[in-house]
Amino acid sequence: MKRTLIIGCGYLGKRIAHNLRETGVEVCGTTRSQARAAELEEAGIPAALLELETAGDAAALEGEWEAAVYCAAPGRGGREALVFRDAAAACRDRLAENGLRRFVYVSSTGVYHQDSGELLDETSPAEPPEGRPALLREAEEIILEGAACDNIVVRLGGLYGPGRSPIEWLRRPDFRKRLGGSAEAWMNWIHIDDAAAAVCAAVNRGRKGELYLGVDGAPVKRIDFYQCAAELAGEEPPELDTASTDRGKRLSNRKLLEELGVNLLYPDYRRGLESIT
Repeated sequence: MKRTLIIGCGYLGKRIAHNLRETGVEVCGTTRSQARAAELEEAGIPAALLELETAGDAAALEGEWEAAVYCAAPGRGGREALVFRDAAAACRDRLAENGLRRFVYVSSTGVYHQDSGELLDETSPAEPPEGRPALLREAEEIILEGAACDNIVVRLGGLYGPGRSPIEWLRRPDFRKRLGGSAEAWMNWIHIDDAAAAVCAAVNRGRKGELYLGVDGAPVKRIDFYQCAAELAGEEPPELDTASTDRGKRLSNRKLLEELGVNLLYPDYRRGLESIT
């Protein structure tokens, strides 16, 4: 795949773009604002403006791209149904008309509804009842059912890294208030650099119609994760709910490692957190 379009070139998309460019791939990242486009250009990433409301007729989608990565996010107050579902399908269909060979949709492990601490993989049921997870799951089905090109879904765990650091969260009172949840619930994380590598591997080696879990393979209980982050931050751990029966879920990355051949830089949360102190 020598020409790849990254739709929604933000925190994750920028790293995907840099990774692909380092392997000789021609890339372009889309954004909705002129200011953001200028930032991408300054970072060495060719940029194009794309309004998702009119994605089906957008000039940014007229080129002959071999692959596309869809990782757009609605932002605060954004239209989630449009961004996660409707625009994704519109972009894929428009690009397919111009010869697109592969479309990688970036989803979330939040689509799994299980909360008893069970071990899950790509074959496990994902039936979220409502909200953003339900929209993402619906979008996954729409994308994977398309036959115009090779459609692939990557479900990413919780993203963290430089600029999105749990260590810094604990140093900010406003963020600390948001860090609730069950102390004993399992969490599944992935460092932003490994997340980008996972998506790039799907672009290059993913199989048509497949799902891949992008997690570090080392599930951690919420209480242990934030205890580690607090130690690195030199702060007290946040208060968590010790009475909740929610145990979350544990996710396997075996398919990511064995089928896509991803070598994780940070195969567990502790090494990942230590890298951003």
